[in-house]
Amino acid sequence: MKLTLNLPCLCTVGCIEKDTAKLNVIGPQIRKFREQKGWTQDELAVKLQVLGWDISRESVTRMETQDRRVPDLEMFVVAAALGVTSDELFPRSLRGKIKRLYPSYRVKLSRGQVPPDRG
Repeated sequence: MKLTLNLPCLCTVGCIEKDTAKLNVIGPQIRKFREQKGWTQDELAVKLQVLGWDISRESVTRMETQDRRVPDLEMFVVAAALGVTSDELFPRSLRGKIKRLYPSYRVKLSRGQVPPDRG
């Protein structure tokens, strides 16, 4: 006898579906700049490796499709490889909103620190 339970999600902050969770905002821009240069994902991976980042073509794919996080230091390496500034990696639609969005983000601070403009 097989027992199947169909239980609802009991998450307090909501369930995150893998299909909708974007792990970075710069992936589409990386793809755009790479394609403008006529490079394949393999070629971009090699250029990143020459700059000291051990990355595969598969990781480049995941970065471009927003299925991989891109830490800040990696972002600077990508920008250098593509010959653009780190600011150019952010979508135009987001660039002007960052300052407006800042107050809505929860600031994580070490003990004794105060957030900027709240001290």
